[in-house]
Amino acid sequence: MTQISQTSIFSRQIFCIILLCFFVHRCVRYLTSELPAFGSGLKRLPGPCSTLPYIGRVHDVDRMHAWNAMKKFSDEYNGLFSCTLGGETHIWIAREDVAQDLLCNNAAISSSRADLGAYPGKDHLIRQRKFAHAIMTRNVTNKFDGHLGLETKRLMHELISNPGNYHDLIHLFCARVSSRFAYGSEGSAPEHVVNANQFLGQLGPSGPVTNLVPFLRFLPEWLVHDKRAVRLRQEAEEKLWQGMFDRTKEEYKRSGQLKTYVSASLEMRESGEEGKLLFENEKEAMFAVGMLCTVGIFTIAAPATLFIMAMVLHPEWQKKVRDQIDEVAGDELLDLKHSPRLPILRAAIKECVRWKSTVPLGKWSIFTEDYSYDGYHFPKGAVVHILDIAMSQDPQRYEDPSIYNPDRWLNETSPNYKSPLTNYPRLKGHHVFGRGKRACPGQDLAEAELIVLCGNLLKFFILDPTSDQKGDPIWPDPNKWATDVIGGPLPFECEIRPRDAAMLDMVEKMYRDGFT
Repeated sequence: MTQISQTSIFSRQIFCIILLCFFVHRCVRYLTSELPAFGSGLKRLPGPCSTLPYIGRVHDVDRMHAWNAMKKFSDEYNGLFSCTLGGETHIWIAREDVAQDLLCNNAAISSSRADLGAYPGKDHLIRQRKFAHAIMTRNVTNKFDGHLGLETKRLMHELISNPGNYHDLIHLFCARVSSRFAYGSEGSAPEHVVNANQFLGQLGPSGPVTNLVPFLRFLPEWLVHDKRAVRLRQEAEEKLWQGMFDRTKEEYKRSGQLKTYVSASLEMRESGEEGKLLFENEKEAMFAVGMLCTVGIFTIAAPATLFIMAMVLHPEWQKKVRDQIDEVAGDELLDLKHSPRLPILRAAIKECVRWKSTVPLGKWSIFTEDYSYDGYHFPKGAVVHILDIAMSQDPQRYEDPSIYNPDRWLNETSPNYKSPLTNYPRLKGHHVFGRGKRACPGQDLAEAELIVLCGNLLKFFILDPTSDQKGDPIWPDPNKWATDVIGGPLPFECEIRPRDAAMLDMVEKMYRDGFT
């Protein structure tokens, strides 16, 4: 008994020594990596001082909405600063010249994805990204296989029956579309919504403690309880993705005609097409397909929910968009073929993500080499963020940035205007999607899905605020925002009602024709 006790004490001592050595190593690495090379003439990046050694800035940064503090620091340091988080150097950029030079001109050293604990970096993510670009190009070529129109008919029908549940219905709509692309059916959509919400909640500073202090992920689960929730989510996620992949694979082998992300991965692998871009094994393909399905939910549901809020808060723009839709689409379901003649709708959608960024902290990557710009030293290994909330609210880029104003994209006198209006404004290419090698590969799908979804919402429904007991409107609060790094407004009350009996009949007929 004494021997066991002594062994246990010795093991704990060894563990503490290892932990202390690791901690000292990380501190030394942090302190030395941030310093420019002697004689280089480069300056250390400005930024707020750390509250605690190694841990970093904590006393005035709300981890639930960290972007508010980062926006304040960006204003203070003219769009370029660094700070410490868990012993890592994080660099925040809101200057167009730095972002362009770094992510486009020097993409080779700034495109590796950062390791954030709950979503660790893997070499196969490079192959996943290349697969995503290839498959999204096929989506555009195949005109999205009719999935958008079909699921829009279902959503319009569901909104008539249950308008108060619009928030969940929009997420379910996005999941059904995404599931059809990935697996050829929409039956698993509710499970994908649950997984997407859990995944998103674990991605960023509001998630597990391992995201804030990365070295904690090397400790056992009994010491770091957050690791258990991450592990359980990953296990359930893999089970869901593997089951759907296997089911779709078998269906594809039987029919040979099912066009899905799964079948595309199998065809490319078996034929050798673009072989250098693809996966080492089928499990990698399974994860790539599952991640595409997941990301396609919240990246589109968030701006769609924000669009509803914007239209409720700005009925004058709701009327302008609807009037143009009536003129262009007539008695048809609004489709992508109508898009060139709907610049007001496109402007209203684009202004949403400009007005209230759905990715406020921006996309992140990591430096694989030292970099310098404008006399500053950017150390190898630092995590770099393009701070979208600061770029979206930059008064040098956007006049009166706090105001929702789609006219900035439509008025020839605006610095944000581009012609011709048959092509512009476009959501694709907006800085919310990132740039360079790390630009979102699903921009075309996001733009198409939002045009069809948001356009038909206004074609068939009136969006109004709810009223209090006196009959006064209760306006949604745009500052009540989700805590996730990719998010939108928290659910808010509003009235969604059919425009008239004719529109109601049209929705029900479209639904019957599509699903019965």
